[in-house]
Amino acid sequence: MKHYKINFTGQQIKIRIRTLLLISLSISFLINLNRFLFIVSASLAYFNDVAAGSVLVFLFRLLSFAAYCLVLLYITIYSTKYLLRFSKSIRLLTFIIIITFFSIVAFHLILWIHHLVLFKVIEPEREGIRYVWVVMGITSVLIGWLIVFQQKQRINELEREQLIKENIQNELLALKSQINPHFLFNSLNSLNYIIRNFPEEATDYVDRLSLIFRYILQSRDKNLIPLKDEIDFLNNYMHLGAIRYGTNVKIAMNITKEYHFILIPILSLQILLENAIKHNEVSKEYPLTIKIYIENEYLIIENKIQPRNNPEESTGYGLTNLSKRYILLKEKDIEVYKNDHFIVKLPLS
Repeated sequence: MKHYKINFTGQQIKIRIRTLLLISLSISFLINLNRFLFIVSASLAYFNDVAAGSVLVFLFRLLSFAAYCLVLLYITIYSTKYLLRFSKSIRLLTFIIIITFFSIVAFHLILWIHHLVLFKVIEPEREGIRYVWVVMGITSVLIGWLIVFQQKQRINELEREQLIKENIQNELLALKSQINPHFLFNSLNSLNYIIRNFPEEATDYVDRLSLIFRYILQSRDKNLIPLKDEIDFLNNYMHLGAIRYGTNVKIAMNITKEYHFILIPILSLQILLENAIKHNEVSKEYPLTIKIYIENEYLIIENKIQPRNNPEESTGYGLTNLSKRYILLKEKDIEVYKNDHFIVKLPLS
């Protein structure tokens, strides 16, 4: 289906020619409704008209009037585009001149063709056609302006949506850019600890760390990843933790395969695991068990609170970052509960 395009400030909205034709035919049909009713049944007509019962006259006037309305619609809609370089007053004056000139020329042209094809229009009916000609012109112009207004509103809405989308993408990029330096800082701290206390494990730690950073780099253009990928990443991350903490940190995971392909923000589990280790006592006397499971369409990460003797000052970075990314990507916030256990619920839907 062919369509016209209307353009404002670089944006394009497509208007189907079928829509303009339907509007034009509707206006023309309403103007010729009495003639149509007379053709169907003379008793339905609400006033007598010249050659009211002629099907040919009805079709000629229906189509010629519709063509007139169609051209006026086109001029009204696209004059905004072609006259955009001029001031508003000049555009309005030019538009009025064009519409007036075209209406006068079209009126006399239609009557001349009517005389050649059908019969000469006598003066009383000529005045009636002149009247409906003005009515059709004003109606077409008003509808054309309404279409332009609606398209401008739609364009503004699209521009707002695009701006919101760009702002979200920029904010996500900013949030993701915070993750890597934060993760690198913690990893280097752990590496420093391992070099001083377990030098023989340092090489293995660096090798596994390189695999983890490779995953992060490969996923840098992704905002959401399958839960299975995050679990696999978490298992590799826990190998690093095992070098430093041994069996003092345990993951109790209970996630069935049906949830493996649900998308979640990247590094969601790693951030929560890192938080749990950072803020709790981890030792042979106080082993830390972190439970990860699904309940009521939430991915739940839970651990018993084991306060450290020398607690690290919390920046609140991890949960804040995760919360913002969930709101932007899933349009739902995470839920955090704290009593004797620290529980974080990540919405899956």
